[in-house]
Amino acid sequence: MTNGKKLFKDTIIYAIANFGSKLLIFLMLPLYTHYFTSAEYGTWDLLWTTVSLIVPFITFELVAAVYRWLLEEEQPQERGRIITTGTLTILRNLLIFNAAAIAVMLFVDFPYHWELLLLINFTVTSSFLQQCARGLGFNKLFAMLGIIQTALSVGFILIFIYVFDLRLLSFFYSSILAAASVTIIAWWILKFHRYIEWEGYSKSLLKSFLTYSIPIIPGALSWWILTMSDRYVILAFLHLDANGIYAVANKIPALLLMVNTIFFLAWKDSAITSFHSKEKNAYYSIVFKHYVRLMITTAILIILVAKPAMEIVIADTFGESWKYVGIMLIGALFSSLSQFWGAGFHGAKKTNSLFLTSMIGALLNILLNLALVPFIGLYGIAASTLLAFLCMWLFRVTASHKYFTIRIQWRELLPLFALLFVSLILPFILEDKVLFISIAIAGMLFLFVNRELIGLLYRTGIAFFHKQNAE
Repeated sequence: MTNGKKLFKDTIIYAIANFGSKLLIFLMLPLYTHYFTSAEYGTWDLLWTTVSLIVPFITFELVAAVYRWLLEEEQPQERGRIITTGTLTILRNLLIFNAAAIAVMLFVDFPYHWELLLLINFTVTSSFLQQCARGLGFNKLFAMLGIIQTALSVGFILIFIYVFDLRLLSFFYSSILAAASVTIIAWWILKFHRYIEWEGYSKSLLKSFLTYSIPIIPGALSWWILTMSDRYVILAFLHLDANGIYAVANKIPALLLMVNTIFFLAWKDSAITSFHSKEKNAYYSIVFKHYVRLMITTAILIILVAKPAMEIVIADTFGESWKYVGIMLIGALFSSLSQFWGAGFHGAKKTNSLFLTSMIGALLNILLNLALVPFIGLYGIAASTLLAFLCMWLFRVTASHKYFTIRIQWRELLPLFALLFVSLILPFILEDKVLFISIAIAGMLFLFVNRELIGLLYRTGIAFFHKQNAE
Protein backbone atom coordinates (compact mmCIF):
# COMPACT_ATOMS: atom_id res chain seq x y z
CA MET A 1 0.00 0.00 0.00
CA THR A 2 1.06 3.61 -0.61
CA ASN A 3 0.23 4.29 3.04
CA GLY A 4 2.91 1.80 4.06
CA LYS A 5 5.62 3.80 2.27
CA LYS A 6 4.33 7.05 3.79
CA LEU A 7 4.26 5.42 7.23
CA PHE A 8 7.94 4.46 6.96
CA LYS A 9 8.93 7.91 5.64
CA ASP A 10 7.05 9.75 8.39
CA THR A 11 8.44 7.35 11.00
CA ILE A 12 11.98 8.29 9.93
CA ILE A 13 11.16 12.02 10.18
CA TYR A 14 9.59 11.66 13.62
CA ALA A 15 12.39 9.33 14.75
CA ILE A 16 15.07 11.93 14.02
CA ALA A 17 13.08 14.62 15.82
CA ASN A 18 11.95 12.60 18.82
CA PHE A 19 15.27 10.86 19.38
CA GLY A 20 17.02 14.21 19.51
CA SER A 21 14.43 15.73 21.85
CA LYS A 22 14.13 12.78 24.24
CA LEU A 23 17.89 12.25 24.32
CA LEU A 24 18.38 15.84 25.48
CA ILE A 25 15.80 15.37 28.23
CA PHE A 26 17.32 12.06 29.33
CA LEU A 27 20.83 13.55 29.44
CA MET A 28 19.50 16.25 31.77
CA LEU A 29 18.32 13.68 34.33
CA PRO A 30 21.68 13.41 36.19
CA LEU A 31 21.71 17.22 36.53
CA TYR A 32 18.15 17.29 37.86
CA THR A 33 18.78 14.56 40.42
CA HIS A 34 21.97 16.20 41.69
CA TYR A 35 20.75 19.83 41.69
CA PHE A 36 17.15 19.42 42.89
CA THR A 37 16.07 17.66 46.04
CA SER A 38 13.58 14.81 45.64
CA ALA A 39 10.92 17.08 47.19
CA GLU A 40 11.62 19.89 44.67
CA TYR A 41 11.57 17.52 41.71
CA GLY A 42 8.40 15.93 43.06
CA THR A 43 6.78 19.39 43.39
CA TRP A 44 7.55 20.30 39.76
CA ASP A 45 6.27 16.93 38.58
CA LEU A 46 3.05 17.51 40.55
CA LEU A 47 2.56 21.02 39.14
CA TRP A 48 3.19 19.87 35.55
CA THR A 49 0.70 17.08 36.15
CA THR A 50 -1.87 19.71 37.16
CA VAL A 51 -1.23 21.71 33.97
CA SER A 52 -1.79 18.61 31.85
CA LEU A 53 -5.13 18.10 33.61
CA ILE A 54 -6.35 21.67 33.05
CA VAL A 55 -5.44 22.10 29.35
CA PRO A 56 -8.05 19.71 27.82
CA PHE A 57 -10.84 21.50 29.68
CA ILE A 58 -9.71 24.86 28.27
CA THR A 59 -9.36 23.71 24.66
CA PHE A 60 -12.30 21.27 24.63
CA GLU A 61 -9.74 19.07 22.79
CA LEU A 62 -10.34 21.19 19.67
CA VAL A 63 -6.61 20.86 18.93
CA ALA A 64 -7.25 17.18 18.13
CA ALA A 65 -10.37 18.00 16.09
CA VAL A 66 -8.62 20.64 13.95
CA TYR A 67 -5.73 18.23 13.26
CA ARG A 68 -8.21 15.46 12.35
CA TRP A 69 -10.16 17.62 9.89
CA LEU A 70 -7.07 19.18 8.30
CA LEU A 71 -5.58 15.76 7.64
CA GLU A 72 -8.30 14.86 5.14
CA GLU A 73 -8.90 18.34 3.67
CA GLU A 74 -6.92 19.61 0.68
CA GLN A 75 -8.97 22.67 -0.39
CA PRO A 76 -7.27 25.92 0.79
CA GLN A 77 -10.59 27.64 1.50
CA GLU A 78 -11.84 24.76 3.67
CA ARG A 79 -8.52 24.60 5.49
CA GLY A 80 -8.95 28.28 6.27
CA ARG A 81 -12.43 27.63 7.71
CA ILE A 82 -11.11 24.77 9.84
CA ILE A 83 -8.17 26.75 11.27
CA THR A 84 -10.18 29.97 11.74
CA THR A 85 -12.96 28.18 13.60
CA GLY A 86 -10.51 26.33 15.82
CA THR A 87 -8.27 29.37 16.47
CA LEU A 88 -11.07 31.77 17.43
CA THR A 89 -12.77 29.22 19.68
CA ILE A 90 -9.56 28.35 21.52
CA LEU A 91 -8.64 32.05 21.95
CA ARG A 92 -12.13 32.73 23.35
CA ASN A 93 -11.72 29.85 25.78
CA LEU A 94 -8.31 31.12 26.88
CA LEU A 95 -9.70 34.61 27.54
CA ILE A 96 -12.49 33.19 29.69
CA PHE A 97 -10.06 30.93 31.56
CA ASN A 98 -7.58 33.76 32.20
CA ALA A 99 -10.31 36.09 33.49
CA ALA A 100 -11.60 33.38 35.85
CA ALA A 101 -8.07 32.45 37.00
CA ILE A 102 -7.12 36.07 37.76
CA ALA A 103 -10.38 36.56 39.67
CA VAL A 104 -9.56 33.50 41.81
CA MET A 105 -5.97 34.69 42.39
CA LEU A 106 -7.26 37.97 43.83
CA PHE A 107 -8.82 36.05 46.70
CA VAL A 108 -6.72 32.87 46.96
CA ASP A 109 -2.95 33.04 47.25
CA PHE A 110 -1.00 29.98 46.15
CA PRO A 111 2.61 29.56 45.00
CA TYR A 112 3.70 30.01 41.37
CA HIS A 113 0.22 31.18 40.26
CA TRP A 114 1.43 33.66 37.60
CA GLU A 115 4.02 31.19 36.33
CA LEU A 116 1.38 28.46 36.07
CA LEU A 117 -0.98 30.81 34.19
CA LEU A 118 1.68 31.72 31.63
CA LEU A 119 2.74 28.09 31.26
CA ILE A 120 -0.84 26.99 30.56
CA ASN A 121 -1.38 29.72 27.94
CA PHE A 122 1.79 29.04 25.99
CA THR A 123 1.37 25.27 26.28
CA VAL A 124 -2.02 25.61 24.56
CA THR A 125 -0.83 27.97 21.80
CA SER A 126 2.37 26.10 20.97
CA SER A 127 0.56 22.74 20.89
CA PHE A 128 -2.19 24.13 18.65
CA LEU A 129 0.22 25.58 16.09
CA GLN A 130 2.33 22.42 16.02
CA GLN A 131 -0.74 20.23 15.42
CA CYS A 132 -1.92 22.59 12.67
CA ALA A 133 1.47 22.19 10.98
CA ARG A 134 1.10 18.42 11.23
CA GLY A 135 -2.48 18.46 9.95
CA LEU A 136 -1.44 20.62 6.99
CA GLY A 137 1.14 17.98 6.07
CA PHE A 138 4.25 19.86 7.22
CA ASN A 139 5.64 16.88 9.10
CA LYS A 140 9.25 18.03 8.88
CA LEU A 141 8.28 21.39 10.36
CA PHE A 142 6.30 19.66 13.11
CA ALA A 143 9.32 17.52 13.95
CA MET A 144 11.68 20.50 13.83
CA LEU A 145 9.47 22.53 16.18
CA GLY A 146 9.61 19.70 18.73
CA ILE A 147 13.42 19.70 18.64
CA ILE A 148 13.56 23.50 18.91
CA GLN A 149 11.23 23.53 21.92
CA THR A 150 13.25 20.88 23.75
CA ALA A 151 16.61 22.48 22.91
CA LEU A 152 15.42 25.92 24.05
CA SER A 153 13.98 24.48 27.24
CA VAL A 154 17.27 22.73 28.06
CA GLY A 155 19.32 25.83 27.18
CA PHE A 156 17.18 28.13 29.30
CA ILE A 157 17.12 25.79 32.29
CA LEU A 158 20.93 25.56 32.29
CA ILE A 159 21.11 29.36 32.38
CA PHE A 160 18.53 29.66 35.15
CA ILE A 161 20.25 26.96 37.22
CA TYR A 162 23.93 27.87 36.81
CA VAL A 163 23.73 31.65 36.32
CA PHE A 164 20.71 32.68 38.41
CA ASP A 165 20.30 29.68 40.77
CA LEU A 166 16.50 29.95 40.56
CA ARG A 167 15.80 26.43 41.86
CA LEU A 168 12.21 25.39 41.04
CA LEU A 169 11.49 28.58 39.06
CA SER A 170 14.05 27.35 36.51
CA PHE A 171 11.54 24.73 35.31
CA PHE A 172 8.79 27.32 34.91
CA TYR A 173 10.79 30.02 33.13
CA SER A 174 12.51 27.60 30.74
CA SER A 175 9.23 25.88 29.80
CA ILE A 176 7.39 29.19 29.32
CA LEU A 177 10.12 30.77 27.18
CA ALA A 178 10.53 27.64 25.05
CA ALA A 179 6.77 27.31 24.38
CA ALA A 180 6.43 31.04 23.66
CA SER A 181 9.38 30.92 21.24
CA VAL A 182 7.92 27.94 19.37
CA THR A 183 4.55 29.71 19.12
CA ILE A 184 6.24 32.70 17.44
CA ILE A 185 8.47 30.56 15.20
CA ALA A 186 5.59 28.34 14.04
CA TRP A 187 3.36 31.35 13.33
CA TRP A 188 6.12 33.01 11.29
CA ILE A 189 7.16 29.94 9.26
CA LEU A 190 3.58 28.86 8.52
CA LYS A 191 2.57 32.46 7.79
CA PHE A 192 -0.33 31.48 9.97
CA HIS A 193 -2.22 34.72 9.41
CA ARG A 194 -3.00 33.50 5.86
CA TYR A 195 -5.27 30.83 7.29
CA ILE A 196 -7.23 33.22 9.53
CA GLU A 197 -10.29 34.56 7.72
CA TRP A 198 -12.70 36.24 10.14
CA GLU A 199 -15.66 35.50 7.90
CA GLY A 200 -14.58 31.85 7.77
CA TYR A 201 -15.73 31.15 11.32
CA SER A 202 -18.40 28.43 11.10
CA LYS A 203 -20.79 27.47 13.90
CA SER A 204 -21.84 24.33 12.02
CA LEU A 205 -18.20 23.27 11.65
CA LEU A 206 -17.62 24.00 15.34
CA LYS A 207 -20.57 21.76 16.16
CA SER A 208 -18.93 18.94 14.16
CA PHE A 209 -15.64 19.57 15.96
CA LEU A 210 -17.32 19.39 19.35
CA THR A 211 -19.19 16.20 18.47
CA TYR A 212 -15.80 14.66 17.77
CA SER A 213 -13.78 16.31 20.55
CA ILE A 214 -16.13 16.43 23.55
CA PRO A 215 -15.93 12.64 24.10
CA ILE A 216 -12.14 13.01 24.05
CA ILE A 217 -12.26 15.28 27.12
CA PRO A 218 -13.45 12.61 29.58
CA GLY A 219 -11.21 10.21 27.68
CA ALA A 220 -8.30 12.59 28.24
CA LEU A 221 -9.32 12.89 31.89
CA SER A 222 -9.35 9.11 32.14
CA TRP A 223 -5.93 8.95 30.48
CA TRP A 224 -4.71 11.59 32.94
CA ILE A 225 -5.98 9.45 35.82
CA LEU A 226 -4.14 6.47 34.37
CA THR A 227 -0.84 8.27 33.77
CA MET A 228 -0.72 11.30 36.05
CA SER A 229 -3.04 10.97 39.06
CA ASP A 230 -0.62 8.56 40.73
CA ARG A 231 1.25 11.64 41.96
CA TYR A 232 -1.68 12.72 44.11
CA VAL A 233 -2.13 9.21 45.51
CA ILE A 234 1.56 9.18 46.44
CA LEU A 235 1.16 12.57 48.13
CA ALA A 236 -1.89 11.33 50.08
CA PHE A 237 -0.49 7.99 51.26
CA LEU A 238 3.29 8.46 51.14
CA HIS A 239 5.27 11.73 50.92
CA LEU A 240 6.64 14.30 48.47
CA ASP A 241 10.08 12.66 48.41
CA ALA A 242 8.44 9.45 47.18
CA ASN A 243 6.89 11.43 44.34
CA GLY A 244 10.36 12.63 43.35
CA ILE A 245 11.66 9.05 43.33
CA TYR A 246 8.64 7.92 41.27
CA ALA A 247 9.09 10.83 38.84
CA VAL A 248 12.73 9.84 38.24
CA ALA A 249 11.79 6.17 37.80
CA ASN A 250 9.17 7.28 35.27
CA LYS A 251 11.88 8.77 33.04
CA ILE A 252 13.03 5.27 32.06
CA PRO A 253 9.64 4.09 30.70
CA ALA A 254 9.72 7.40 28.83
CA LEU A 255 12.42 5.81 26.63
CA LEU A 256 9.94 3.12 25.56
CA LEU A 257 7.26 5.76 25.10
CA MET A 258 9.75 7.65 22.93
CA VAL A 259 9.88 4.63 20.60
CA ASN A 260 6.08 4.54 20.68
CA THR A 261 5.76 8.29 20.02
CA ILE A 262 8.12 8.10 17.04
CA PHE A 263 5.94 5.43 15.52
CA PHE A 264 2.56 6.62 16.79
CA LEU A 265 2.73 10.10 15.25
CA ALA A 266 3.20 8.52 11.82
CA TRP A 267 0.81 5.63 12.54
CA LYS A 268 -2.08 7.89 13.55
CA ASP A 269 -1.82 9.82 10.27
CA SER A 270 -1.67 6.56 8.31
CA ALA A 271 -4.46 4.82 10.25
CA ILE A 272 -6.81 7.75 9.63
CA THR A 273 -6.07 8.20 5.93
CA SER A 274 -6.26 4.46 5.20
CA PHE A 275 -9.37 3.76 7.27
CA HIS A 276 -11.75 3.69 4.30
CA SER A 277 -9.51 1.38 2.31
CA LYS A 278 -10.73 -2.18 1.70
CA GLU A 279 -7.28 -3.41 2.73
CA LYS A 280 -7.26 -1.63 6.08
CA ASN A 281 -7.58 -4.77 8.24
CA ALA A 282 -4.68 -6.47 6.49
CA TYR A 283 -2.65 -3.26 6.61
CA TYR A 284 -3.35 -2.65 10.30
CA SER A 285 -2.43 -6.28 11.10
CA ILE A 286 0.90 -6.17 9.26
CA VAL A 287 1.87 -2.92 10.94
CA PHE A 288 0.87 -4.29 14.37
CA LYS A 289 2.97 -7.42 13.88
CA HIS A 290 6.13 -5.36 13.45
CA TYR A 291 5.11 -2.79 16.06
CA VAL A 292 4.45 -5.22 18.91
CA ARG A 293 7.69 -7.11 18.25
CA LEU A 294 9.61 -3.85 18.41
CA MET A 295 7.90 -2.67 21.60
CA ILE A 296 8.28 -5.91 23.58
CA THR A 297 11.94 -6.48 22.69
CA THR A 298 12.73 -2.81 23.40
CA ALA A 299 11.02 -3.12 26.80
CA ILE A 300 13.08 -6.24 27.64
CA LEU A 301 16.32 -4.45 26.76
CA ILE A 302 15.48 -1.29 28.73
CA ILE A 303 14.39 -3.26 31.83
CA LEU A 304 17.76 -5.05 31.96
CA VAL A 305 19.82 -1.91 31.28
CA ALA A 306 17.91 0.31 33.75
CA LYS A 307 19.52 -0.85 37.01
CA PRO A 308 23.23 -0.48 36.08
CA ALA A 309 22.56 2.72 34.11
CA MET A 310 20.66 4.40 36.95
CA GLU A 311 23.24 3.38 39.53
CA ILE A 312 25.84 5.26 37.48
CA VAL A 313 23.98 8.47 36.54
CA ILE A 314 21.38 9.01 39.30
CA ALA A 315 22.15 10.68 42.63
CA ASP A 316 22.04 8.48 45.74
CA THR A 317 18.90 10.29 46.96
CA PHE A 318 17.00 8.70 44.07
CA GLY A 319 18.89 5.37 44.26
CA GLU A 320 15.90 3.08 44.76
CA SER A 321 14.13 4.38 41.61
CA TRP A 322 15.32 1.44 39.49
CA LYS A 323 13.25 -1.04 41.53
CA TYR A 324 9.99 0.27 40.07
CA VAL A 325 11.16 0.67 36.48
CA GLY A 326 10.37 -2.86 35.24
CA ILE A 327 6.70 -2.83 36.28
CA MET A 328 6.33 0.73 34.97
CA LEU A 329 7.86 -0.29 31.63
CA ILE A 330 5.36 -3.12 31.16
CA GLY A 331 2.59 -0.67 32.02
CA ALA A 332 3.99 1.70 29.37
CA LEU A 333 3.95 -1.19 26.88
CA PHE A 334 0.24 -1.87 27.42
CA SER A 335 -0.39 1.89 27.27
CA SER A 336 1.28 1.92 23.85
CA LEU A 337 -0.79 -1.03 22.61
CA SER A 338 -3.93 0.82 23.72
CA GLN A 339 -2.83 3.86 21.72
CA PHE A 340 -2.25 1.70 18.66
CA TRP A 341 -5.92 0.66 18.71
CA GLY A 342 -6.87 4.26 19.55
CA ALA A 343 -5.56 5.42 16.16
CA GLY A 344 -8.07 3.10 14.47
CA PHE A 345 -10.92 4.58 16.52
CA HIS A 346 -9.83 8.06 15.44
CA GLY A 347 -9.93 6.85 11.85
CA ALA A 348 -13.51 5.70 12.39
CA LYS A 349 -14.30 8.97 14.25
CA LYS A 350 -15.61 6.79 17.09
CA THR A 351 -14.14 8.72 20.01
CA ASN A 352 -16.95 7.46 22.26
CA SER A 353 -15.24 4.06 22.29
CA LEU A 354 -12.00 5.71 23.37
CA PHE A 355 -13.84 7.42 26.20
CA LEU A 356 -15.55 4.27 27.45
CA THR A 357 -12.44 2.10 27.42
CA SER A 358 -10.33 4.87 28.98
CA MET A 359 -12.92 5.38 31.73
CA ILE A 360 -12.91 1.67 32.59
CA GLY A 361 -9.12 1.73 32.84
CA ALA A 362 -9.15 4.91 34.95
CA LEU A 363 -11.69 3.57 37.44
CA LEU A 364 -9.74 0.34 37.76
CA ASN A 365 -6.54 2.31 38.33
CA ILE A 366 -8.11 4.33 41.16
CA LEU A 367 -9.52 1.26 42.89
CA LEU A 368 -6.24 -0.66 42.64
CA ASN A 369 -4.25 2.35 43.88
CA LEU A 370 -6.44 2.66 46.96
CA ALA A 371 -6.21 -1.08 47.59
CA LEU A 372 -2.47 -1.57 47.01
CA VAL A 373 -0.59 1.61 47.88
CA PRO A 374 -1.22 1.51 51.68
CA PHE A 375 0.36 -1.97 51.76
CA ILE A 376 3.13 -2.03 49.15
CA GLY A 377 3.78 1.68 48.51
CA LEU A 378 5.22 2.65 45.11
CA TYR A 379 5.02 -0.95 43.91
CA GLY A 380 1.24 -0.58 44.26
CA ILE A 381 1.26 2.53 42.07
CA ALA A 382 3.26 0.79 39.34
CA ALA A 383 1.24 -2.45 39.49
CA SER A 384 -2.15 -0.71 39.40
CA THR A 385 -1.14 1.27 36.31
CA LEU A 386 0.09 -1.90 34.58
CA LEU A 387 -3.15 -3.81 35.26
CA ALA A 388 -5.34 -0.86 34.28
CA PHE A 389 -3.59 -0.42 30.90
CA LEU A 390 -3.69 -4.17 30.27
CA CYS A 391 -7.46 -4.22 30.81
CA MET A 392 -7.95 -1.10 28.70
CA TRP A 393 -6.04 -2.64 25.80
CA LEU A 394 -8.09 -5.85 25.95
CA PHE A 395 -11.33 -3.85 26.07
CA ARG A 396 -10.24 -1.85 23.01
CA VAL A 397 -9.38 -5.04 21.13
CA THR A 398 -12.92 -6.30 21.80
CA ALA A 399 -14.64 -2.97 21.01
CA SER A 400 -12.73 -2.49 17.74
CA HIS A 401 -14.31 -5.47 15.96
CA LYS A 402 -17.28 -3.31 14.88
CA TYR A 403 -14.99 -0.97 12.95
CA PHE A 404 -11.74 -2.81 12.16
CA THR A 405 -10.00 -6.08 12.96
CA ILE A 406 -6.33 -6.46 13.82
CA ARG A 407 -5.04 -10.03 13.72
CA ILE A 408 -2.96 -10.81 16.83
CA GLN A 409 -0.50 -13.66 16.40
CA TRP A 410 -0.70 -15.06 19.93
CA ARG A 411 1.61 -18.04 19.24
CA GLU A 412 4.41 -15.62 18.54
CA LEU A 413 3.52 -13.07 21.21
CA LEU A 414 3.10 -15.33 24.23
CA PRO A 415 6.80 -16.45 24.29
CA LEU A 416 7.85 -12.80 23.99
CA PHE A 417 5.55 -11.81 26.86
CA ALA A 418 7.03 -14.67 28.92
CA LEU A 419 10.55 -13.35 28.28
CA LEU A 420 9.33 -9.88 29.22
CA PHE A 421 8.17 -11.00 32.65
CA VAL A 422 11.39 -13.01 33.17
CA SER A 423 13.39 -9.85 32.46
CA LEU A 424 11.38 -8.12 35.19
CA ILE A 425 12.83 -10.46 37.82
CA LEU A 426 16.45 -10.72 36.61
CA PRO A 427 17.79 -7.34 37.93
CA PHE A 428 16.72 -8.37 41.46
CA ILE A 429 18.46 -11.76 41.46
CA LEU A 430 21.51 -11.47 39.18
CA GLU A 431 24.92 -10.08 39.98
CA ASP A 432 26.10 -7.24 37.73
CA LYS A 433 28.43 -9.41 35.60
CA VAL A 434 25.68 -11.94 34.83
CA LEU A 435 23.21 -9.09 34.25
CA PHE A 436 25.52 -7.64 31.57
CA ILE A 437 25.49 -11.03 29.81
CA SER A 438 21.69 -10.94 29.92
CA ILE A 439 21.77 -7.47 28.37
CA ALA A 440 23.94 -8.75 25.52
CA ILE A 441 21.52 -11.66 24.91
CA ALA A 442 18.58 -9.22 24.97
CA GLY A 443 20.36 -7.08 22.37
CA MET A 444 20.79 -10.09 20.06
CA LEU A 445 17.14 -11.02 20.61
CA PHE A 446 16.12 -7.48 19.62
CA LEU A 447 18.10 -7.64 16.37
CA PHE A 448 16.85 -11.14 15.51
CA VAL A 449 13.14 -10.53 16.18
CA ASN A 450 13.14 -7.16 14.40
CA ARG A 451 15.42 -8.11 11.51
CA GLU A 452 12.66 -7.71 8.91
CA LEU A 453 11.60 -4.31 10.26
CA ILE A 454 15.20 -3.10 10.51
CA GLY A 455 15.73 -4.08 6.87
CA LEU A 456 12.59 -2.24 5.77
CA LEU A 457 13.53 0.88 7.73
CA TYR A 458 17.06 0.78 6.35
CA ARG A 459 15.94 0.52 2.73
CA THR A 460 13.28 3.19 3.18
CA GLY A 461 15.74 5.44 4.99
CA ILE A 462 18.34 5.13 2.25
CA ALA A 463 15.73 5.94 -0.42
CA PHE A 464 14.45 8.88 1.64
CA PHE A 465 17.89 10.46 2.13
CA HIS A 466 18.80 9.90 -1.53
CA LYS A 467 15.63 11.74 -2.48
CA GLN A 468 16.44 14.58 -0.05
CA ASN A 469 19.95 14.93 -1.51
CA ALA A 470 18.55 14.94 -5.05
CA GLU A 471 16.18 17.76 -4.11
